[in-house]
Amino acid sequence: MPRQFFFTCLLSLIITIPAHAMSVLPLYLDEIVDDAAIVFQGKSLENHSERDLQTGSIVTYSTFEVQEILKGEVGATHTIKQIGGKLEGETYQTSGVPTFTVGESYVLFLYGVSTAGFSSPVGLDQGKFNIIPVSTGFHVSNGRDFKEMTLGISTDLVPPSAQIKMQKTSGPINRLDLDEFKQLVRQKRDAAK
Repeated sequence: MPRQFFFTCLLSLIITIPAHAMSVLPLYLDEIVDDAAIVFQGKSLENHSERDLQTGSIVTYSTFEVQEILKGEVGATHTIKQIGGKLEGETYQTSGVPTFTVGESYVLFLYGVSTAGFSSPVGLDQGKFNIIPVSTGFHVSNGRDFKEMTLGISTDLVPPSAQIKMQKTSGPINRLDLDEFKQLVRQKRDAAK
């Protein structure tokens, strides 16, 4: 909860001052799972930007078809509001605030909705995992090393095949099998209850 409060304060600061670059400390996967109010696998359906009536800032609404809920409660579609976007030739972009490509699929870890209606992925880009089709099915990646991200997770929560892959690979592992990843998320979620 303190991390969510911190993020909400940080987002409020972003809204009130014109910031164009920002960094967030790297999070472990257990922190991403624990800090998320909602986690789902979904497909991007639409993005549209408009001027926010409360803040006067340009905001983008991104709508997803929810394919599987991993934590929390959402409907068949879910829309988030984030700072930034393009409107009438004006672009307002904050580094680290993720964007979504219509038609692409993701596993999203979202904070709860702020009083101003904002909801972004946990740790900004860190809570957005791209789903990547491969010949054997699907992988997920947020660009970071899973060996590093899973350091805070008990090894009995990591699927055995993912453990073996991490132990046998000498370099970073930037992708995991989608089903193994979702199993890991569910097990971490259930262990926290």
